Amino acid sequence: MRPEHTVDRGDPHSDASRPVSDQLDRGCNCGRRFAARAATPLLTDDLVIAARDRAREPELPEATVARALSTPTSPRLARYDVIIVSDGLGDGERDARIAAEFARHEHRVFHLGDLSGGGTRPAAPTLHRIAIPAAVSRNSLRLLETLAALRQTETIEAAALFAPSSLDIADGREMRRRWSWRIISGSDERAAMHKEADVRITFDTANGGRQSKSSVHFQESTSWPERWAALDQVIRQSWARASVVVLTHDNLAFSRMCLTSVLENTEYPNYELIVVDNASSDGTVEDLKLLASTVPHVEVILNDDNAGFGPGNNQGLASATGDVLVLLNNDTIVPRGWLTRLTRHLEDARIGLIGPATNRSCNEAQIDIPYQTYGEFQEVARSQGQRHDGERFPIRMPMMFCVAFRRDTYERLGPLDERYEIGMFEDEDYALRAKGEGLEVAWTPEVYVHHAYHASIGKLLPTGDYMRLVKLNQGRFEEKWGICWERHRPLPARSSTA
Repeated sequence: MRPEHTVDRGDPHSDASRPVSDQLDRGCNCGRRFAARAATPLLTDDLVIAARDRAREPELPEATVARALSTPTSPRLARYDVIIVSDGLGDGERDARIAAEFARHEHRVFHLGDLSGGGTRPAAPTLHRIAIPAAVSRNSLRLLETLAALRQTETIEAAALFAPSSLDIADGREMRRRWSWRIISGSDERAAMHKEADVRITFDTANGGRQSKSSVHFQESTSWPERWAALDQVIRQSWARASVVVLTHDNLAFSRMCLTSVLENTEYPNYELIVVDNASSDGTVEDLKLLASTVPHVEVILNDDNAGFGPGNNQGLASATGDVLVLLNNDTIVPRGWLTRLTRHLEDARIGLIGPATNRSCNEAQIDIPYQTYGEFQEVARSQGQRHDGERFPIRMPMMFCVAFRRDTYERLGPLDERYEIGMFEDEDYALRAKGEGLEVAWTPEVYVHHAYHASIGKLLPTGDYMRLVKLNQGRFEEKWGICWERHRPLPARSSTA
C-alpha cells in the first residue's frame, strides 16, 4: 500500500536535530539547567491502566481516556546512564567535569570514588555522588561487585562506564557481556584497557576535534558542552542501531500511552521509532505529525487506506535502518530497560525471535501479576527484571504485540506474510519460518510489557467478524503449512514470585 505522506527522519546524532533542550548550551558547567521543562506528564504513577477485576480486557477507565486525549504524546526522552569511577590515580577534576556535563543534559550520573574534595560543587538533580574507598575503586573484582549491586538497586540498563585505570580487562569484558555496558577509556589508561574500550578519549591534544566511530580527541580549548556533544554521539553509535515499528489505526488514547512509554522509558542509546498509521480518523494522524516534527528520531508513514497488520508492519520494516528490529503493538506500555534487555538476548546468534512476558497473551508468556496503575506496573517490571535477569525459555510462538529480531534474521525470513490481511496468524507463521531456518524462538520473563490485548481487532467481536476472521486465517495458515493448527494453552497461572 503506497504511503500518502512520509515525515523524513532526522539524524539522531547531529546536534542540529536534537531537541532544543539537548543542543549546546555554553553556560556554566555546574550541572544545573537554566530552565525547568514545563510539561504535564501523561504517564504518572497513579494513572490507572488496568482494572484489577478485569485486567484482561482492553477497555480503559473513562478518567484514563480523558487524560490521554487531553495530553499530547510526550517528547521527553529517556537517557542512557553514565557511571564514572574515580580511583585517585587519574584526573579527578576532569571526572567531576564529565559528571556535571552529562548530568546537565539529564543523564543519570553515578560518580563513585573518594569525593571528599567535591562537597561544595553544585549538583544537578540527576548527579549521584557515591563515596567508596580506594580499596574498592582500585580493586577490579571488588569494583565489579559494587557496580553489580548498584545496577540492581538503581535499575541501570544501558550505561556508559568511564573506567578507572585499575579496571581489569577481564572484568571490563564481563560487564560488557552481562550488562551490555560500554567501556569508555581516557588517554591516561593502561594501554591494554585503552585498546579494549568501546570508546577511547584523548584529552588536551594538539589534534582536537577529530573523532571516529570509536574515538574522540579534544583540544584543551574545547568547551565542555562541545565535549559532551562529541562524546554523546560516539557513545550512542557504540550500540547497534535498533528500529521500533509501531502500527496504529485509531485508538488515540492507547497510541499516546504506548508512544509516550517508548520515548520516556527507552534509555537504549541508538534507536529510531517508526510509526505506520493505517488511515486513522480520530486525530491520530495530526498527533503523529506533531510528534515527528518534535522528535528527530521518529518517522511517520501515513497510509490512505487500512493496509492491515502484515502489510503495515512490512512498510515499517522496509523503512527501518536498524540492525535490531522490533514490532510493537500500539496497545502496549513498555517499562524502562525493555529494549536494552531484549536486544541483549539477540547477541546470541542462535536466537531468531525473542518476546517478553506480559499480563495478557495466549501462551506461557502470560504471567498473572495483579496491578492497576502505571506505577504498580513499573514496580512489577522492575521486580521481574531483578528476579529473572538474563533468563529465557523456548516458546512455540512469541506473540507479535512485541517481538524483536536481528536484521540478519529478517533477511533470511523475509517480510511478514500478507495473505492474512487485517491480521492474526502472522506471528505463528513467522515463528515456523524461523524454526525452519534453524533458529531458536524464545521469550524472557525479565522483560514485562503491559498489553491491553485486542484493543483494535477486538472491535470486531460484537459483530462476529472477529471469529470469521480467525477461521479464515486459520484455514489460510493450515493450507500453507499442511498442518492442523492447535490452540495455545497458557501454563498454570504464575504468581508475582514466579
